[in-house]
Amino acid sequence: MKIIYNISTTAANGGGMERITAEKANYLAEVYGHELIIITTDQGKEPTFYPISPKVRYFDIGLNYHEITKIKNFFYGYYLYRKALIVHRRKLEKILMQEKADIVVSLGRDEKEFLYKIKDGSKKILESHRCLKPRARIEFRQAKSLIMKIKIIYRLIHETRLPKYYDKFILETEEDKLFWKEKKNAMVIPNPLPFNPVEVSTLEYKRVLSVGRISIDKGIDRMLVAWKFVAANFPDWRLSLVGDVVDKQILTQIETLELQNSVEILPPTPKIMEEYLKSSIYVMTSRFEGFGMVLIEAMGCGVPNVSYAFKCGPRDIITDNEDGFLVEEDDAVTFAQKLSLLMQDKKLRKEMGSKAKVNVQRFSVERVMQKWDDLFHELTR
Repeated sequence: MKIIYNISTTAANGGGMERITAEKANYLAEVYGHELIIITTDQGKEPTFYPISPKVRYFDIGLNYHEITKIKNFFYGYYLYRKALIVHRRKLEKILMQEKADIVVSLGRDEKEFLYKIKDGSKKILESHRCLKPRARIEFRQAKSLIMKIKIIYRLIHETRLPKYYDKFILETEEDKLFWKEKKNAMVIPNPLPFNPVEVSTLEYKRVLSVGRISIDKGIDRMLVAWKFVAANFPDWRLSLVGDVVDKQILTQIETLELQNSVEILPPTPKIMEEYLKSSIYVMTSRFEGFGMVLIEAMGCGVPNVSYAFKCGPRDIITDNEDGFLVEEDDAVTFAQKLSLLMQDKKLRKEMGSKAKVNVQRFSVERVMQKWDDLFHELTR
């Protein structure tokens, strides 16, 4: 079976979608023997960040969506975007008509606008990695201009309409699916656990870990507020933030809260499993996610989580008081209390870590990729 994935780039440092696409493509090619192709738009000459199997073929269309998003003039940017979509469709359609794939997947990027219109004989799948509707509400509240609010409303209405044109609409969590009850073609397939080592963390390290963009949307600002409650009582513990600094005000906040001695910032690394294995607790305070891969990665390494119960992901992943703690959003005091409890109680850490290692097996790559393979055969039967 020939399967094509469409994504903007596989070069983004540490990006979750890039990582999952590489993992799925590699598994489908290496284990199931399918013919896999990845088509990118903005890759350019950048190398892939995560390893991609030599059995996976690769095309880059060579567009500049990333540059267009930087244009401040809304109308000029929109003009360039529509122009780029025309070129994108023409180039992608040429490839699809030549390749004659069985399945073509959109990761919810720009090709979703027209992919379903291309009559190449393939079945079309649209994936959602954004928890669109809760995210739109948050972004609307945060928008500072009328134009931004209009853009958010338009995008929400437009992207709510698109899934009906696809053969299957894939969501990552049952929580997100509740927002799409009207879409009869919607189904849930979670992300697979990218690694499942026999070795687990000893949980002896006085280190709390967070992986991902160091940004406001990832809630690092609210993580630091909670950490401030904790740091003074545990001076020998450290909070490690692994990721690119996107919002510089986070650095200022660390200084304002006087956390320089207990918070460290490390660059993204493809060897992220080593960071989990050197940590004792994982924390997450995002404002929204599509799934929350880092939560299952930590659990796969036997590390318990403390997370805000934001939408979407943590409620599907963490069993509260069993393999981690779920805390209502913006309750920094309770978050700090739960975190402190794990930091001071080694026995509890190890009990929850053991449960985490067991419970996360429902996201094993074998189980999740079997669901994908079953779906592909169902659509092409």
